[in-house]
Amino acid sequence: MFLSARITPITPTLKSETILPRFLLQPDICLANSLLLASFHRCQKRCFATKSINQNDDDDKINGNRKTSLPPPLPLHPRHRVHLLFGANTDVGKSIVSSGLLGAASLAAKRDSTISQTKLNYIKPLQCGGSDESFVYSHNTNNSEKVFVAENNNGKPGDGLMKGHTLFTWQTPASPHLASRLENYPVSDDEVLSSLRKCWNQIVIDAEEGEKKSTTIIETAGGVLSPSSSSPLNHQTNHSLSSSGSRSGMPNSTPKWKWSTQADLYSSLQLPVVFVGDPKLGGISVTLASLEALWSRGYHVDAVVFIEAAKTNSENDREGDIHFGEGNTEALREYIAMKSLRTGKKLIAQDSIVCLPELPPMPIPLNEWYESNEGSFLALHDLLWKRWNSRLLRQPSIS
Repeated sequence: MFLSARITPITPTLKSETILPRFLLQPDICLANSLLLASFHRCQKRCFATKSINQNDDDDKINGNRKTSLPPPLPLHPRHRVHLLFGANTDVGKSIVSSGLLGAASLAAKRDSTISQTKLNYIKPLQCGGSDESFVYSHNTNNSEKVFVAENNNGKPGDGLMKGHTLFTWQTPASPHLASRLENYPVSDDEVLSSLRKCWNQIVIDAEEGEKKSTTIIETAGGVLSPSSSSPLNHQTNHSLSSSGSRSGMPNSTPKWKWSTQADLYSSLQLPVVFVGDPKLGGISVTLASLEALWSRGYHVDAVVFIEAAKTNSENDREGDIHFGEGNTEALREYIAMKSLRTGKKLIAQDSIVCLPELPPMPIPLNEWYESNEGSFLALHDLLWKRWNSRLLRQPSIS
């Protein structure tokens, strides 16, 4: 027989149609009845949750949404580091930073006697107009050694310390979602990720055959939320749909060619990020918004790089005396310190946020600029390997 005790009745919030046994509603209940009531409430919640899930499934079927399981993340290898390189916007220097990081990896391999051989890879999944791969090639080739070797027409890379891989190309210098429609060359997210995984697997196989280390940079297109390529095969709920096929000269057959953002496209890979911030006036907001977009999708940002903005030449404008890149860099450090204190999470280490000097004006080559900043790129290279090794201790990897 239970000992009776006067306790405050439990009055959980239940759906109006919920019917409770009469004895559970008595104001003077025993401890056992209290526990039964709590158990009954949990069962009700599970029933409501199950009903809600089933209802969502039914809604998806009614609306024609196709459900697919998320692809697995890209496997981590102890000897093969890979980073995604995002930018706050187009024309902030993503390819310049990519080239500098790969050049630093090449230089580090030559200086380290413990590394017998290393392989370096530059991957550009989506290219619209021009060739960022050619830019990286031109700044990682010297007279004594051909460091960079691009894939030939047969798709088989030649021998060399560094290799370039451009996966999908459009001639139109525009956003991939628009270029793919204008040129009637659709590429779906699944095709991009499949090609990228195939390329990465081959990189690992080639390096493993010679027991080499490898460093790979995957450079995205445009900004963090810039569109990916369009395709009628993009059918998930996070894909954007064109409202009209006749605008901007697009064929009428392309309204159903959907697209996702760059950040959404690569999120399933779960790769760490090198981020290039916007150094110009107004760049703080763009940089912070881009980082928040990455964090909200589960990305881990290992380093942020600014390249100092070119100064203005106006005699009556004092902006020419302000170093906006350095100012934006310091603003980001302050924001990260505040956000880390508020959330209790160490988002980006202070020494991982750097500002490189202003580029020389066109058409002066960048060779001397790269040489004068070798130390900065080498420090970033070492830092990224440190972050990579630290991540391997926390996550499963492939030996």
